Amino acid sequence: MFPTDSEFTTLYITYFVMFVFLLFGILKSKNKVFYKWNFLIFGIYLAVMIYIFSDSENFRYGNSLAVLFYGGIFVLLHFIIIGIIKLYKSVVKK
Repeated sequence: MFPTDSEFTTLYITYFVMFVFLLFGILKSKNKVFYKWNFLIFGIYLAVMIYIFSDSENFRYGNSLAVLFYGGIFVLLHFIIIGIIKLYKSVVKK
């Protein structure tokens, strides 16, 4: 069961953007190991979210908000951590 509300559509778009960002990093970056590890982490929490989405019981009685929150927090924290690492590397490099 995959909900198609606007909030969940936004969540799906953020996962797609993360996938494209990591795929582009693996294909075009000089630091492929960094992107491969991040792609592995992305794959792990993507698999967890697919497992959660596959059970329709997780969307009953208002639980869809919790699914939306946890789905969003994974990808949001991953974006933030990658940003902090990149910022740190750019500051230390100079």
